[in-house]
Amino acid sequence: MNLSSFGGIGRALANRNYRVYSYGSAASLIGTWMQRAAVGWLAWELTHDPKWVGIAVSADLLPTIVSSPIAGVLADRFHPMRMLKVLQLLAGLQAAALAVLTFSGLITIEWLVALTAVLGVVMGFNHPVRQTTIYLLVRREDLSAAVAMTSVIFNTSRVIGPAIAGFVIHFGGAEFAFGLNTISFMIMLAALAAVRLPPLPPRTRPTMSVLGDIMAGYRYAFVHAGIGPTLLISLSAALLVRPAVEMLPAFVGQIFEGGADSLGLILAANGVGAMLAGIWLAWRGSAEGLVPVAIWSAVLAAVALVGLAASDTFWLGTAFVFVLGIAMSLRGTATQTLIQNAVDPEMRGRVLSLNSLIFNAGPAVGAFTLGLIASWAGLQPPLYVAAVLSLGVWLWAWLRRDRLAAALEGPDTRERRADAGA
Repeated sequence: MNLSSFGGIGRALANRNYRVYSYGSAASLIGTWMQRAAVGWLAWELTHDPKWVGIAVSADLLPTIVSSPIAGVLADRFHPMRMLKVLQLLAGLQAAALAVLTFSGLITIEWLVALTAVLGVVMGFNHPVRQTTIYLLVRREDLSAAVAMTSVIFNTSRVIGPAIAGFVIHFGGAEFAFGLNTISFMIMLAALAAVRLPPLPPRTRPTMSVLGDIMAGYRYAFVHAGIGPTLLISLSAALLVRPAVEMLPAFVGQIFEGGADSLGLILAANGVGAMLAGIWLAWRGSAEGLVPVAIWSAVLAAVALVGLAASDTFWLGTAFVFVLGIAMSLRGTATQTLIQNAVDPEMRGRVLSLNSLIFNAGPAVGAFTLGLIASWAGLQPPLYVAAVLSLGVWLWAWLRRDRLAAALEGPDTRERRADAGA
């Protein structure tokens, strides 16, 4: 098959190592999204309290505050592929433990939160290591396409995973979703074993402590003319937009009075929107023009949040969750591509770990806050506030669009980083 006819998607998949990695990654991510849907629903079934749904989600994401920065340093010092194999094994063991406890009927909300927190620690290491690994799997000129294609795989899994989870939970229970996730990690490990990479060139022996390396990476990121503002855009999305998706189990159960099958459908709609946006970005396969995409996605997110909050029927809410998926994918894929395009290779792991920290910990804080507010004010009012704040982020970023484009877009950004503070 001539992959060149598929634009940026074809260019990314023409790299053999990336293609093999993608097969395993797709299986693993489908399992992960199945488990996330199952955790949220199981938390609701065990407690029928939005607060506990928020706590369960936060337990998955908050531990990244500690593990993600350390992962960035390790990814800059050691071979990320070896690290990724260990992390996938640990995540598989966690899924197996959840499956056993739920099958045996011993699961409680406390066990669910505790084991989810264990996975949160592992994923805090996993996300930046995964992102760093992509750079090793493709040619430099295919990096932007590969980042976008990875987003397509991620968001496609958000369609397939929750849809399967809704079906599996409805007919078998959450324990089957956990069991299938265990198998998905085994598939990923087999794919990683099939990837063949040459040894990395010797790295300069670190002269700073782990904490010193973390701070050096963060200083580099925040004084960079483009990466710093881009991370702030990502933070706003993590705090204001994604928590609405994390709290969908409570929305489905409380507002729309649906069950696990309804949860699977609405999460799948979110994933379809994100997948379509990702396919478009992967097809174009270039960092040029991505700054306006990232900025305008904030407006689209605000519209979707208002629509979801005002929806009084399941299908209308599902339509706005679909739009929300488009906005989230445009923002997330565009910002990650721009960062990958502009970052100094020696800082890649640490900067990407900061981006992962925002991606994971931000929604944890947002979901926890939303869950607490929803316990006494209802689920809708916080979404209206988030929409207004999202529009404020759009205005702030739009006024800086030219400077951001100059610092982030195009293949020559590294030559234009006199102000990067590297």
